Amino acid sequence: MLFLIGLGLDLGDISMNGISAIRASDELLLDSFTSSVSREYRDYLEAASGKQIKVLSRSDMEENAKSTISAAKEKNIAILVPGDPLTATTHHLILDLSKQMGIDYKIIHSSSIFTAAIGESGLDIYRFGPTATIPFWKRHYEPTSFLEVIKKNMENGFHTLVLLDFNQAEGKSMSAAEACDIIEKAQEKAGKVIENDTPVLLLSDIGRSSSNIVYTTFQKLKSAGNTSAAMNCLIVPSNPNFAEEEAMKKYKTAGSKKT
Repeated sequence: MLFLIGLGLDLGDISMNGISAIRASDELLLDSFTSSVSREYRDYLEAASGKQIKVLSRSDMEENAKSTISAAKEKNIAILVPGDPLTATTHHLILDLSKQMGIDYKIIHSSSIFTAAIGESGLDIYRFGPTATIPFWKRHYEPTSFLEVIKKNMENGFHTLVLLDFNQAEGKSMSAAEACDIIEKAQEKAGKVIENDTPVLLLSDIGRSSSNIVYTTFQKLKSAGNTSAAMNCLIVPSNPNFAEEEAMKKYKTAGSKKT
């Protein structure tokens, strides 16, 4: 049996069903390349299960996925996923591969940045268009397609949730300043979409005790938020209605930190 278990956004978000599944598993594998899982959370899971966790790389979940899950034919294997396990296409591929290999599987859901960030923003979830992702740029890899997603959403009056990349090697999420730099460079190549006075929400560590939300403009975004945040994302609102604007006002300038 293969278990695909959502860990949620913070320590303790795993469900009782998830705890039961890790205790019933012979091996625990952690997908840590899509988002961060604190050392404290890993210690908690190892203590709860009495087993050590093996950290997976991107290649373990993609080109070597068949090898990663093959043992689930004979024993119980659990893949632990930050957030909700089926918000990344990689995990759908794992399920498709499991079907092809005749491996039974069970999905155990948890909280996700998609619902948590949108919910806390105060914006209407039904007014969001497709999600955009800003990846770290590297040599010969400088994508600008995220701008087109934001542009189309703005033209259609849809808000945009913008996910910021996570660097597994360094164990850090893209900062607001890094995102701004990439947006500016992308706009030099692909044309202006976000103006200096475009309103933006910066959401850091949503679902955690260190969560913070700042409602500001793109021009001021570089200096906004907590540079040590483990997770960051942005929301670009499009023509917010009165109720949405009122909801976002509490995050203006200084932001609002939960305790």
